[in-house]
Amino acid sequence: MSLNYKEIELILSESELEGAKIQKVVQSSFHSVTWELYDRKRGRFSFFTEIGTPQSRLHILSPGAKTAKTKKLQRFEQYARKNLEGSVITSCRQLPFDRAVVWDLDNHERKLRIYFRFYSGPGANIIVTDQDNVIQDLLLRRPGRDEMSSETLKVEERTSSEREFTVRPWTGASFSEFIERTCAKEESQDLHSQLVRQVTARMEHELSRLSTSIRSAEKSIEANKDYENLRYQADLLSASSYLIKRGQDSITVKDWSRGGSDVSIPLDKSLTPGANVQALYDRYQKAKGTYDNAVEERDRLNAEYSATEARFNKALEDTGDEQANIRRLKSILDKTAPVVQVQEGPGIRTSSGGFQIIAGRNAKENDELLRHYVKGNDMWLHTRDFPGGYVFIKFRRDKTIPLEVLLDAANIAVLYSKGRNNSSVDLYYTQVKYLRRAKDGKTGLVLPTQEKNLTIKPDPARIARLLPKEER
Repeated sequence: MSLNYKEIELILSESELEGAKIQKVVQSSFHSVTWELYDRKRGRFSFFTEIGTPQSRLHILSPGAKTAKTKKLQRFEQYARKNLEGSVITSCRQLPFDRAVVWDLDNHERKLRIYFRFYSGPGANIIVTDQDNVIQDLLLRRPGRDEMSSETLKVEERTSSEREFTVRPWTGASFSEFIERTCAKEESQDLHSQLVRQVTARMEHELSRLSTSIRSAEKSIEANKDYENLRYQADLLSASSYLIKRGQDSITVKDWSRGGSDVSIPLDKSLTPGANVQALYDRYQKAKGTYDNAVEERDRLNAEYSATEARFNKALEDTGDEQANIRRLKSILDKTAPVVQVQEGPGIRTSSGGFQIIAGRNAKENDELLRHYVKGNDMWLHTRDFPGGYVFIKFRRDKTIPLEVLLDAANIAVLYSKGRNNSSVDLYYTQVKYLRRAKDGKTGLVLPTQEKNLTIKPDPARIARLLPKEER
């Protein structure tokens, strides 16, 4: 909703800027500048200008209106504060049939001009020149148009308009106030639409991540659901261990509890009969632990999925108050923003599912991380049967580590271990507060307590997603 030249003419006639003094210049955005002015009749007032956007405009700001600022002091703003503040607007005129306005300034006998081009396209700009139209500075530098400092500005005045323009219907005390009110409403609507898109995308991302984790947990449940059968076989093998001969790769035993049917049980030829029985019980314990953990994780993830979906849907609800809607949308974006990773200290750092993962790649880094960079509630992972690096998942308040994050960390632990080339690797994990230093042990050596077991098949695709190429 940019202004036509007739509307600009009306706003200038209402504003009466001649004789006003520029007290302060504030760059509100990369395309807008607010001019804080003073004259004896009105006292202090603010004049807003915006160029190069669909809402290119100029108008007086209502008393109490908030003025936005860029995060950093911009180049044009620095120039304006040094060279334009304190100037008096000696004349304010509009170029014929054009959306261009010129201010003539007197800054303690130094004569300057400001050209405002209230266009929506590439010609839009705010340009400061001297009396000879030599450019001193400008809001947007455009080398392709020869609009750079020290170049001479080419000013072409139109003699007619290709079409007839009129002032749109308006209401209120002035057309300037009407434009301010209309643009504020349109900006609010645009902001709301933008925030809705961002929140919807964030919701889809979060729910997709949780769905992936739920599917992974369900896959683990399915793979280990027959753990009781392993115990049953272990009991049968234990009862018939006297029949096992070293070097056998399987044995067939009678299952008298099921009518005397034959049950074939595979064996490890390299193990003793007792070790084969123990190995089967170990497989049962591992499968049961994995199954129980996966069920617990699936249930937690399902609850988190429902809560996340409800939280986002509530933020997307229309309350009937656009400003309240905007506040709610901004709030959920802030609360669900990704964790910014800190790349200081030893080891390698990455992130997964909003959690920071830190990996020590050798004994020295393991020890340094344990001493200075992790805390009691952080999670520690390590390969069970191979020496290697320690991996830590940083604690997040009120957040449980998802299975997918645990699997990502486990793959990193395997990568930095002697077992990286194995098809299957066992790990254990516990919180840092349950680690104990080994007496007279090597650098970084710890003994875990209250640990849980985890078995994975190394997944190169995970590593490719988590770590840079040089670390793989």
